[in-house]
Amino acid sequence: MKQVLMNQHYRNYFLYVLGINTGFRISDLLTLKVGDVRNRSHIVINEQKTGKLKRFKINSELQHHISDFTISKDVAEYLFKSRRGNDRIHRASLENT
Repeated sequence: MKQVLMNQHYRNYFLYVLGINTGFRISDLLTLKVGDVRNRSHIVINEQKTGKLKRFKINSELQHHISDFTISKDVAEYLFKSRRGNDRIHRASLENT
């Protein structure tokens, strides 16, 4: 699966790796900003579905992927930014890839 996603687009591969490692729902992953994950030891989110606060420790392998993916991104940008404007990508656009 990882190889298929890597061949499609690195963004899709990274989204898969982040989701598998954290266990967060796609709706929560898509709201993350670069500053929420870059140079952090933990990812802290307020789950959209349950309203619960979740905290996940970022392991060294995931930190490496985060560094690679965010190297040229501003901390205020969405981690998974739309190609149109400054908004985030939405779940429906991922279903089409």
